[in-house]
Amino acid sequence: MKKILIAGNWKLYVTEVEDAKNLASQLKRKISKITNIDTVLMPTAPLISTVSAAVKKSSIAVGAQTVSPFLDGAHTGYESAAALKSAGVKWALVGHSERRAQESEDVIQAQVQAAVKAGLSVMLCVGEAERDPQGAHFSLIERQLSSALAHFPAKGTKLVIAYEPVWAIGKSAAEACKPADLEEMSIFIRRALTELFDRTAATKIPILYGGSVDGSNVHELLTQGGVSGFLVGRASANAKSLFEIIDACKA
Repeated sequence: MKKILIAGNWKLYVTEVEDAKNLASQLKRKISKITNIDTVLMPTAPLISTVSAAVKKSSIAVGAQTVSPFLDGAHTGYESAAALKSAGVKWALVGHSERRAQESEDVIQAQVQAAVKAGLSVMLCVGEAERDPQGAHFSLIERQLSSALAHFPAKGTKLVIAYEPVWAIGKSAAEACKPADLEEMSIFIRRALTELFDRTAATKIPILYGGSVDGSNVHELLTQGGVSGFLVGRASANAKSLFEIIDACKA
């Protein structure tokens, strides 16, 4: 049975140690008897150790919301991939839309390489700010993939692509991406990955969707959108909302 992946990006919605501990512990209990769903929690950096301890001896992995493009040195305020790994991190989120405005494609590529070198799995975000009737957004996605993964090893490092169309993210979004449009993009991303690696490798790379997902729409997006799971933002910081998504996925 192919597993579903649900990654919860807490952003800055969870900021207290006790809140992080409680939410992670609740998820640990919830997920303990579910065999077809893998989960990743991505707390803010100061809470990584707290969450790592809370989910110990469970199937829940811990991820970082970003990673430094620098391996070490005089770079104040950065968290290196090696330091994150030593704190219990398994996944590095790279290229999230909320960070792409400040990070160039070269920086994103360096972040991917730093994560790979440290032995972290990579969750690479790609997505367009708006859809172009002429299809220019497909070219943008292709550039984002080819740049970030230019030196990505074909074997040995786990990779997940998270498609997050900016126009479908957050409270102000009119709606989530329609299943048919998501399936079209999933096929396009898979084709682009095949050109970067090969067909065998490309078929093994999970594609997630992120953008205004909740318990009411994930089943349709999962079964008709060609994705293997979801990158969940605000809803992942609330146990009730997150559990509704999990229940809809396991149905």
